[in-house]
Amino acid sequence: MLMSTNVEIEAKILVSETDFQQVFKFLHLNENDAVTQINYYIDTPDGELRNFGFGLRIRKRLDDYTLTLKSPLAEGTLEKNQSLTKKDYERLAKDNIFPEGPAKQFLETLGFEVATLRIITHLTTKRLETMYNGRHLALDRNEYSGIVDYEIESEQSAISLAQETLKLLCEEAKIAFNPNNISKHARALRALSTKN
Repeated sequence: MLMSTNVEIEAKILVSETDFQQVFKFLHLNENDAVTQINYYIDTPDGELRNFGFGLRIRKRLDDYTLTLKSPLAEGTLEKNQSLTKKDYERLAKDNIFPEGPAKQFLETLGFEVATLRIITHLTTKRLETMYNGRHLALDRNEYSGIVDYEIESEQSAISLAQETLKLLCEEAKIAFNPNNISKHARALRALSTKN
């Protein structure tokens, strides 16, 4: 079982539903083209991974399950990805049995007790990906803990390029540019803690 590694460098903005719809119209997009994905966020009950600066999730997109461990870098986020089976996901969700493979080995090497890891919360995204001025954009409608928010992401080779893309989009679509530095993971956990 292999684990791929990549660096994610992205800028994000949170927008109102009205502005989100305005961007959809500006880019001539169709909501029916959106793909639903569910992020299941994993941690110990007392947040050991979060306290160490890590984010851990399983993303279900169509019939694919991917385990991703994220850690911050000076610019961007280091992502380690491991493909899972539906059975791997179900064993963690139902029986708290963490999947075998390089992610488990990596976490154990760092001293984490994987038997204590649980799915803490989840976030459902309807995502539409498109190109704008030759650059990749993702438009996300996110739902978690009874909250709905709207986010637009630009992933580029440098944070300045990603921010520039979003600023230009906001200017041309005539919406406010409000940078968002809070990840989906952090927003879902924050909503969960205020709910409890």
